[in-house]
Parts: sequence; C-alpha cells; structure tokens
Amino acid sequence: MRRGRSTLVRAATALALLGAVLLPAAPVVRAADPVIGRPAATVRFLQDITFTATATLSGGIKRIEAVVEIEGSRRAIVADVTPDRTQGTLDLRYVLEAPGGGLLPNTDVTVRFRATLEAGAFVDGPSTTIRYEDDRFDWQIRAGDVVTVYWTEGGAAFGQRALGIAENAVRDVSTLLGVTESKPIDFYVYADRNAFYDILGPASRENVGGQAHPDIRTLFANIAPDVIDDPWVGVVIPHELTHLVFDTAVANPYHYPPRWLNEGLAVYLSESYGPANRKAVAGAVADGSLLPITALVGQFPTTADQFNLAYAESVSAVDFLVRTYGEAAMVQLVRSYAEGVTDDEAFQAALGTDVAGFEAAWLADLGAPAPSPFGPQPDPAGPLPADWVGEGQVPGEIPGGSESPSAAPGGPARPGSNGGLDVTFILAVLVAVGLAMAGVGAWLRRRTRATSVVPVASRPGWSEPVPAEAESPVAEEAEAGPADQGDAP
Repeated sequence: MRRGRSTLVRAATALALLGAVLLPAAPVVRAADPVIGRPAATVRFLQDITFTATATLSGGIKRIEAVVEIEGSRRAIVADVTPDRTQGTLDLRYVLEAPGGGLLPNTDVTVRFRATLEAGAFVDGPSTTIRYEDDRFDWQIRAGDVVTVYWTEGGAAFGQRALGIAENAVRDVSTLLGVTESKPIDFYVYADRNAFYDILGPASRENVGGQAHPDIRTLFANIAPDVIDDPWVGVVIPHELTHLVFDTAVANPYHYPPRWLNEGLAVYLSESYGPANRKAVAGAVADGSLLPITALVGQFPTTADQFNLAYAESVSAVDFLVRTYGEAAMVQLVRSYAEGVTDDEAFQAALGTDVAGFEAAWLADLGAPAPSPFGPQPDPAGPLPADWVGEGQVPGEIPGGSESPSAAPGGPARPGSNGGLDVTFILAVLVAVGLAMAGVGAWLRRRTRATSVVPVASRPGWSEPVPAEAESPVAEEAEAGPADQGDAP
C-alpha cells in the first residue's frame, strides 16, 4: 500500500514537471514605453518660439528633455522639461528664446522631446523643423541660378539689379578660388535701417551695412530703394558674397583662416586697394598707430577709427601678397586652409615663409617699423619681504635687481622688518587685543544672563519672557527677512 502510494506521488510529480515544460510561461508585464507626439511651434519673431507636444506616460520615467538643433551650430541644446507627474496624458512645453542677434532669420530649428527611462534607455519622439522667418514684411522674391533675393521696398527693377550684382559676384569669386557654388544662397535686403539692426541685435556695430552668415548661407544688407544704383551697392553685395564663397573654399572642422585674410580678400575683390584705405594705412604708419596683423586674426577693434583701419590694413596686406607672390599663390594660400593646417603651415606652403616673415616683408614694403603690442601688460614687479628667498632672488631684492625698502621714512627699520614695521610684532598685538575683547564679552554675557529678560511686549508673537541671550543678531535678521550674451563697413 505504501509502495503504491509512493508510485502515485512520483507519477503526479512527473506530470506536473512535464506540464511546466509544455505549457507556455505567463507573460512578463511591464510598463508601456512612453508615447510622445510631434511638437507644434508658435513663433513670436524677435521674442521666442514655444514648442508643445502631448505625451502619454506610464511611469518609470527618469526625466524628459527637449532636444534643440539650430542650423549652423555643431551643438544641440538639451533642456530638462520633466513635468510634475510622469503618468497619464500630459503636455510638454519648451520655450526657445529668440532675441535679435540670438537667432537670425532664415534659420532652421529642429526640436524633439526625449524621455529617459529609469533603466537608462532613451525614447525619442518625432521631430519638428521650422524655419525662423522675419514675418514683419511682405517680401518680394526673385530667384537666380544660385542666389535668391528678398526685398521689402522698391519695384522689380530693384530686385533685378540686386540679383544681377549678387550672381556676378558669386560666379567671379567662385571662378577665382576654384570652387563650385551649388547650394542656394538667400539674400535679404532691408530698406529700413532700424529693422535691419533689429535682426542683428544690440551688440552689432553702428557702421555695419551688410552681414554674411555662411553657416545658414544667408546675406543680410541695408539698402534703401533710392540708392540701388549707388556705387556702394556694387561694393557691399560682392563683399559679403565673397565671404560665403571663401567659406566654401576653406571649410574644415579644425582651423579657420585669420580674419584679416578673409576681410582683406573681400575688400580687394569688391573695391580693390583704393585711395581711402591707402590714406588710412599711410596715416597709421606716420603716427605709429599701425596694428600688427597678428592682432587681426579674430574680432576687429570696436572703435570706429581702429575698425576702419583694420579693414584698410587687411586689404593692404592682401594687395601686397598678390603683388609680391602672385594671384596663384594667394589662391593656393586660401585653398590650403581646407586641409585644416595651421597659419604658419599654410603660409609656408603657399608663400615659402611663415606669418611672421610675411608680416615683416609687408611692413618693409610700407616702410613701417614693427608695431608695438597694444593691450594688457604684466603688472610691474613689487617689493618683497626682506626675508623672502625665491628662485633667482636674494633677501632684500625685488625682481630686476632693485633693493627692497629697508626702512620707513623717519628712521631705520628693526631687524626682520618690512618698511619699518615688524609683521610678527603687529600680529602678536592683534591676537592679544582679540583675546582681551573676547574675555570682556564673556563677562558681560554672564552678568546679563543673570539679571535681564526681554519684555513680552517688545517681541510680538511671543507668549513668555525670552532670555536676553536668545536675542542674537542672527535671530533678528531672520525675523526681519530680506529687504524689499563678417560685417561690411
């Protein structure tokens, strides 16, 4: 009987195990991935862009972010927009500030919302791309082979003239530098000066008439309809478009050419090395105010006279380069930057000399001495304590070999002093005075604690007398509370 029961138990156990193998396992229940909608955009020009989307969340969310990509930038903006709750259907919102100068018209902005799960995985929602446009005007439009002109005032003849100048400039500079421009270039012409400066922002300089932005393939210019035939228009448009073609010729992720070469070439090709710029350079040579070209590799000076001098020197250097080494060498110099080389490497390969050698030859051609560096200078060396011993120094000396003062006016200093006062003695006196004051303060606090209380009426809200020691400056302060960030001239 026992044996039979044992056999039945073993058989039941075997059947149970077989069932566990044959029957499918129960599914693992987990939270569903978040569902994030495509963002919608609301634009307020010169103010901001608001992106909103609906998300359905089921928990397990670590954070939610807006990922913003702006055309021309190599970086993405990632902003935390995690809502107060992470379950259910809710709205996501991100506001991108767009002040003048911060985000230029004709720029594409792409945004998506992204959820990071507690396990570390990412869930991206679909993205939306909008073009940030100046919607204050009804733009007139005329397109050419590469350039499209947008203008606000003036008839068809105005647009056609601007387009013709632009197309010719792109063709001529492209031919010179040996590049092909196939990507569209947008050219916005503002008749109103204030509207033009609105988009450039408050940091823009007052003497800017045009600006090129190769990163978004866009040119902005301030040209009134009644000056379209002015010779200046035939200068500013080619000048700015030269920057766009120059950028195509030198584009690389490592090193950009010095600004004086970029601006100098734009002036040289649009107006040559004319009398006004020659006069400015000659005047700077005469009065010793010439700027070294090593000071013109980045942003140009901000004052009007040095700003204009920087342009004059830039075209002077390019003019000298072409006269001395030839146009082919100039083109080779520009094109070599596409390899990401240093300035010295580019100059050495194209001209057979480094930047310092080129600058010395240019200055000699002008008959100018080497300019003195202008800008922050090291502080002069000061006196050292009499017992100081530093590298290359002995007690009582200051850098440069001068002796440090050994006595204050009116008498000799004590041994080991500096300027007639012994530092150790002064520190000892200060310590003694501090200890004495601390002792007096402790005695006064003991007497006050034993004999004095603060009346209830003097501390509103208190229900019983408070010892005077509780009335500390920190407590009183807490009760009182706080008192009510490529121009053409």
